Amino acid sequence: MNSQLFEAWYDEADESVALTPVSEVRRLRAAGGWLKAPVFLHRIEADTLEEAVETHQQKMDWDTFWAHKDVVQLCRNCGIRYFLKRSNPCPNCGHHPEASAP
Repeated sequence: MNSQLFEAWYDEADESVALTPVSEVRRLRAAGGWLKAPVFLHRIEADTLEEAVETHQQKMDWDTFWAHKDVVQLCRNCGIRYFLKRSNPCPNCGHHPEASAP
């Protein structure tokens, strides 16, 4: 089977979480239908959506998710917004916030 990339995003505007194929993220962004206040959570490579959902559920750690979403960091390297308490370094590019201090 061919693996596919999925991305998980949190929308601060409506406090929703979405797991979406990367191709759909690109399409929605191009069409102007993307999230209002997106925060990147993680990327998953999986053969099926079901497999991606299972991995996503494990990564989310729902018991602590809400306690770790209070500090949003903008990565100076790739421009993605992410939750600093949940992921340090940036979950998109691996950049450490301290490394970009002037």
